[in-house]
Amino acid sequence: MEEGKQPAPQRDDAHRPHGAGGIAADAPAGRGLGVLLRDAVSATVPAGSRLAIEALPDEVALLAPGHFYAIYAKPRTTACDALIWGTAKAARTRYVTLVLARTRERAAARMRELGFGASGAARGWPRNLNVLAMPEGATDGEDAGAVPAGAPPPGTRVAFARLFGGLRALKRFGFRQSALYLVEGAERWLTWGDPDALAREANLLANWCAARRIALVLLLDPTKIDDGKPRDSNADGFMSQELTQQPGYLELHGACGGVARMGRTHGELLWHVEFWRAGRALATGETRALRFTEDGRLSVAPEVADSNAQAALRLARDESRVVVTRAVVANESWVPPEWELVDDQQAAVAACVGAQAATVLLDFRDRSTLEPLCAAVHALRRECGRALKIVVVERREALRHQYELLLLSLGANLIVGRELPFSRVQSLLRSLQGQLDTRPIAHDYRAALAAALTDEVRGYLPVAAFCERIEAVLARGAVLDLPHVLAKVTLLPDIAHAQALKHCAPRRAGDVATADAAHLYVFLFACRLPDADVALAHIFTVPVEHLSDRVVYLAEASIEREIEALAEANRRAPIADYSDLFSEAAPSREPRRAAAIGEPGDTPPDAATPGDAASQLMAVESMLEKINREGSPARRANGAPDEASAAGTRPAQRAVRAATVARRAAQPWPMPLRGEESPK
Repeated sequence: MEEGKQPAPQRDDAHRPHGAGGIAADAPAGRGLGVLLRDAVSATVPAGSRLAIEALPDEVALLAPGHFYAIYAKPRTTACDALIWGTAKAARTRYVTLVLARTRERAAARMRELGFGASGAARGWPRNLNVLAMPEGATDGEDAGAVPAGAPPPGTRVAFARLFGGLRALKRFGFRQSALYLVEGAERWLTWGDPDALAREANLLANWCAARRIALVLLLDPTKIDDGKPRDSNADGFMSQELTQQPGYLELHGACGGVARMGRTHGELLWHVEFWRAGRALATGETRALRFTEDGRLSVAPEVADSNAQAALRLARDESRVVVTRAVVANESWVPPEWELVDDQQAAVAACVGAQAATVLLDFRDRSTLEPLCAAVHALRRECGRALKIVVVERREALRHQYELLLLSLGANLIVGRELPFSRVQSLLRSLQGQLDTRPIAHDYRAALAAALTDEVRGYLPVAAFCERIEAVLARGAVLDLPHVLAKVTLLPDIAHAQALKHCAPRRAGDVATADAAHLYVFLFACRLPDADVALAHIFTVPVEHLSDRVVYLAEASIEREIEALAEANRRAPIADYSDLFSEAAPSREPRRAAAIGEPGDTPPDAATPGDAASQLMAVESMLEKINREGSPARRANGAPDEASAAGTRPAQRAVRAATVARRAAQPWPMPLRGEESPK
C-alpha cells in the first residue's frame, strides 16, 4: 500500500498533514473556541455516518462506530466511486480515510476532478481526509509489510498476514474514535480459501472496530474473491446468492454490522440488503433500484410516479449522451449540437466502449448493410448492457418484417420508419429514457441472421417437397419466433387444380404452394396473420373468390399439425404431381433474367438443348430452300407475290425465337411450317 512518508503519532490531536501517496488534504491552521467545543461534544456523543444514497432509509444506511460493514460491489465503476466519495463527503466525522484500489496517479487525478489542489482540501469535505492508494499490482509483501523468514512461497495466502499488513498501514495515520474508513478492494485483505481463517479474521475485525469505536466499510469485488471457482472479471451482473452461502461466509457476515450488494441486473443498478443493523433494529432482504442525479450522486428510484423526480434521475451518468451515424441525419438541416456524429456502425461501436445508458442511432440503407448492422447491434447490447438504447432508422429502403424481428432479437430497442419526421424521432428518443431492454438476446447473430433469411425459392412444389420445405423453415425460424401463415384454399367444384395453380404466382422469396385432391396450400413466409388476406390477394392473378368460397388461415402450431397430416396423407396415397405443367420453385429468378440479357453465346437454363435447337434450325433452313427453289405454282400463275414464302418466313422466325427462350416442359413446341393449302 502506498502512503505518505511522514510518520504521524497515533493519538495526537495537534494539527498534522494527511495524505495518500503524497496527496494531502490539509486542515486550516487556525481553530477557534467554537470549533474546539464542537469537537469535544462530538467526541463525547458521536453521531454515526451514513451511506451516500439519497432517499435510502437510515435503518439500512447507518454506519455506526464500532462495527464493520461488507458491501459487494465492482470497484472502479461509476456507481462504486459515487458511493465512496459521496459517503466520505457526507461523513459526520472529521476523520475519514479512503483506501482506493488504484494507482497513485489515478487517485490523484480523481481528487483533482473533485476540486482538490496542492493548497488543501476542497470546500465541503471532512477536515482530516486521508486518501491512500492500494494498486492492483502490489505484491503481498508491499501490502502486508515485511515477510518473515521461512514464510510460504509467494501466492500462498497466510491467515491474518494481509489483514495485519493493511491495518499496519492505516496505523501510521492514527486511529481515532468515530473515524470512518472505506477500503476499496478489501477482498485482498482476507483469506477466502480457508473458511476457519476467514471466520477468525472476521472476529478480529469486529473486536478491533469495537475497541477503537471505528466504522469500517469493506468494499469487496465478487469477481476477485478466490474461492476456487473461476469467475468472469468482466461480468457486470448482480452477485449470485449462492456465493454468500459458501463455507466461511456466514461467519464473516455474522461478525458484520451489515451486508449489502450493489450491481447491475438487466442494465439497472440495484441495491440489495442482506441484513443491516441499526441500533436494536434489524432489516433484511430489501432491494431498491438506484439512479444517478444530475451531479452524479446516487439516489433511490421513486416508487411513486413523479415527473419532476424522474426527469432529474438517470439510470447512469451518460443517459443524456446520443451517438448517431451521419447517414441518419444526412438530410436534416439542424441537429442537436450535443449529439456525437460518427461515420458508420463500426465507428458507433468504438465510440460506445464503456457506455451504459447512452442512446445510439444506427442507419439501415439497403440489404447490403444488414449484416454489419446486425453485428453492430449485437455487439453494443452484449458489451454495454441492458440500459443502452439502440435505435435503427430506415433511410433508403424499408425493413421487411423478419428483419425487424431479427434486429429486435439482437438487442435493438426501436425501429424508426423512413417516412417519420425528425421531430417525431426526437420525441421517440425521449420516450426511451429510463427504460431497460428485457428481451432475450440471441447468442450468435449469424445464426439469427440465417433464420431471418430465406432461400430464393417460390412457386409450385410437389407435396413431399412442400412439406419438407415448410418443416425446415419452421425449425430454422424458431430462433426468431418468425410468424408464418399457411393458407388452405378449398377449390370450387368447377375449378380444376391446374387452373388454380395457373393463377397462383408467388412473387416473394419463400412463398410456395402445392395442391391435394380438394385444396390449394399457399405458405406465406414471415407473414403476420392480420396481413394474410392482403398477401394472398397479391399472389393470385384473379380474385380469390373466383377460385374458392372458403379460405382457412393457419399459424404457429396449427401449421405443424396441418403439414404432418398432409405428409401422412401423401405417404398413404401419393398425391398428384403437377411439376410437368408448372415448373417447380426455382432457387432464384434473378439468374434467369441475367442469362436472358447476358452475352449472345449464353444459353438460358430453361432453353432447349443444343441438339434440339440445331435440328429445328436445319428443318427450317431446308424448308426455306425448297420454297425459294420451287415456289407456289398457283401464285406464280396469277403473278401474285410469293405468299407461301412470306408465310413460311414468319413461322421460321417464331421457331428461331422459340429455340432461344425458356419454355415450360408441358407446353407443345410450335411447328416450323404450316402445310400449304391445296389450290382451288
